[in-house]
Amino acid sequence: MAAALVGFNVTQTLHCVRVMAINRPGTAAALTGKLAETGMNLRGFSAPAIGTQFVAYVAVDSKADANKTTEVLEAA
Repeated sequence: MAAALVGFNVTQTLHCVRVMAINRPGTAAALTGKLAETGMNLRGFSAPAIGTQFVAYVAVDSKADANKTTEVLEAA
């Protein structure tokens, strides 16, 4: 209830890309920097470290943005 009072709403769709990489300082910053260069809006970003790797979940506004995210990060 409190979240709704400040403008938060439940989304009916969610578009997310999972990225796995070696856990090194600056890797998440580099990933989000590449996405920022495209002007894309990120709905969310979570990257828990698991041992020597991390798994990042990048949430975006549309399926087209999810495809663009994949293209940008594969090229990086």
